[in-house]
Amino acid sequence: MRNLVTAWLVASMMTIVSATYLVSALLYLAPPNPVTLLHLPAVRGLLHPFFAQNWHLFAPNPIRMNLVLTVRCSTGAQVTPWLDPFTPWLAQHHRNRFSPMGKMLRVPQNAMFAVLGRSADEWRPLICRRTPEAPMCRGEDPASRRQRDLGVFILQRVGSAVCDQVAGSGRVRYVQPRILIHEPPPWSKRMLPAGAGSTKYLPLPWLPYVPVSGS
Repeated sequence: MRNLVTAWLVASMMTIVSATYLVSALLYLAPPNPVTLLHLPAVRGLLHPFFAQNWHLFAPNPIRMNLVLTVRCSTGAQVTPWLDPFTPWLAQHHRNRFSPMGKMLRVPQNAMFAVLGRSADEWRPLICRRTPEAPMCRGEDPASRRQRDLGVFILQRVGSAVCDQVAGSGRVRYVQPRILIHEPPPWSKRMLPAGAGSTKYLPLPWLPYVPVSGS
């Protein structure tokens, strides 16, 4: 009789745990909806960080803009023109998909995304539609600030390495990265030239030069 009770308890506990996980995973992977939003803290608490999942591999969110990083350098007495060091890398990647340029371009690209506040959190747009005054929606929460500071730090080091190649190692005092944001024409106007669309410029402030090993 005792073995039967034990087996029943074990089976009941496994059923409850399995059902809780399956329901949580269903809510977690479902498109943003009011039911999941209501239980989002509990669902995330159960699935993060060890069981986190997403659909990005099967249904990625395509990039709808092109980013170009330009840099200029200041020696204190002279300022260089704006430099575009990474477009040749992209052209080389397009010529040879097996080159390492695609991986190398991820460094400045992801740094620019970090500065611009891009997030993989699919719930943020839904939450921000309901509470646009929330700190996370204005980029004022600690996670957003850390992400932005990290992006600026990486661009500072990338810019310093570029300036070392242009002006000589250690001769530059300040670097200024600038992000060019080009939004191409919509699909309905896809026959327009590649340069059509709108371009915005986001200059970062002048940043102190930092020595970069191997630059």
